[in-house]
Amino acid sequence: MQVIAGLLIPGQPAADIGADHALLSIYLIEQQIVPRVIATELGDGPYQRLCKAITNSPYVNHIDVRQGDGLQPLLPGEVKSVVMAGMGGDTMVQVLSYDWIKASSFDSFVFQPMSRPGALRGALARQGWILTDEKLVQQNHHFFNILVALPGGQPYHLSPLELDIGPILLHQTDPAAQAYRQLFWRSYQRTRQSLIQSKTNRSNHLLKEVDSKLEALEVYLP
Repeated sequence: MQVIAGLLIPGQPAADIGADHALLSIYLIEQQIVPRVIATELGDGPYQRLCKAITNSPYVNHIDVRQGDGLQPLLPGEVKSVVMAGMGGDTMVQVLSYDWIKASSFDSFVFQPMSRPGALRGALARQGWILTDEKLVQQNHHFFNILVALPGGQPYHLSPLELDIGPILLHQTDPAAQAYRQLFWRSYQRTRQSLIQSKTNRSNHLLKEVDSKLEALEVYLP
């Protein structure tokens, strides 16, 4: 939560999409990181829990609770930063794809995908959105990706390795990034051994892809 908060545009209104129990929304106001938050939830049950959490907090006048799907409860350009955390990368792509033009009206997005960050990176690249930062948070031997992207309009290409690991994390030298790359190295090696034992045409094609990723990843290993 602290990492996400530190990636928002300070002093500017933000939106917390799928705010759950409002922990992040309350933290942002409590720490005076932003002056106002729009917190959203889709389902009736989660929305009622969100309303209760905000009502029982001291910050009810600073957090606007709205019910709706994705970015739909927001007006274009209504906030500067948008947080989307705790959902899968594919779901995030669906939310953005509903209206890329509206999504581009906000200055900055902070994403914390629970799965398939590569799908999100690919969609952002096709839309020309610029990845400006990516951080890792490690909890219980599991890595969580946090991406920052700015809307743009010039599509670009990401290699298969950049989609999997992230173009920024490939070049970071801190211990977490190095451990993350090692994790992929071991995963690719396991996949390679499994494909070698298979004799189908498709496995041969996939084996070439994995070998290509391993070769490319060697450059970024200690």
